[in-house]
Amino acid sequence: MDRPLLRPLLIALPLLAAGGAGAWWWSTRPEATVAPDPLSNAVLDQRLLAVEQAIASIERGQSRTAQRLADLEARSTVQREELLGWGQRTALLEESVQQVAAGPQGDSGIGLRLDEVDLLLSFAETRLALSGDIDGARRAYAFADGLLSALTAPQYVNLRQSLAQEQAALAALPPDPRLAARGAIDAVEAALSSLEDAPAEATPEAPASALDKVLDALVDVRPRGEQDLLAPADRQRGLAALRLELGLARLAIERRDTEGLAASAARAAVWMRRLYAASAALDAETARLEALAGTDLALEVPVLGSTLAQLRAQRRSEGAR
Repeated sequence: MDRPLLRPLLIALPLLAAGGAGAWWWSTRPEATVAPDPLSNAVLDQRLLAVEQAIASIERGQSRTAQRLADLEARSTVQREELLGWGQRTALLEESVQQVAAGPQGDSGIGLRLDEVDLLLSFAETRLALSGDIDGARRAYAFADGLLSALTAPQYVNLRQSLAQEQAALAALPPDPRLAARGAIDAVEAALSSLEDAPAEATPEAPASALDKVLDALVDVRPRGEQDLLAPADRQRGLAALRLELGLARLAIERRDTEGLAASAARAAVWMRRLYAASAALDAETARLEALAGTDLALEVPVLGSTLAQLRAQRRSEGAR
């Protein structure tokens, strides 16, 4: 080969090698992170897909809401029809009752009224016997009088007269003694917070010698007087006992237990003298408890039942005919 041709070839070989090395490095280098173009087709497609999914979710929610509204409307329609049906039934019942009340007094109407009177008088006697409910008995007798007043036949005059006498006896009864007893218990409980506590028992000093220890174990020194000094722990137990006695007194009042009320009120007065300092207010409350202990809870109820007995005897005689 000629030297003139060899020299350019020798110069071109290194250049070709350098170019090949550069191309290899460019192809193997890590690609730099390039932010996607917000206006590119791929990004726009993603956004469009997300919007379509959101619209589909909203449409599903709207369809569920529409279904719920349809169900509510159907239920409202059914309830409205049921309410209208009940209204019609009530109107029919009222009309029937008015016809029975305003119509001629046949055997069925009179029998129904007498059954109601019998039930009301029995109810009044039961309320008086079980719980001494004077007000309940008066209301029952008033209802019975209203029913009997519509029966103007001569054979019911004696029943109406007997019922009027029993109503007068109930109206003349004094107030229930339980009302005053409940008021006294409420007043005592309300006054506890305003009473001054009794002085607490002083903590004894430690004995100085063995002889003092022996004397302290054998001799209990207390101040002279009716009121004992209580330690704080004993005072809490005493307050709990006082509350318990007042609760027992209230229970005895409801049961008309005169002896139980007297015992509970007396024990409560003793606890109050121990727990609270002597004062005019304490004397007033203990006097209230002493008066409460002497309260007679028995209810003097007149002998009732003559109207009921007369009504039942008359109905038996009419049925035997």
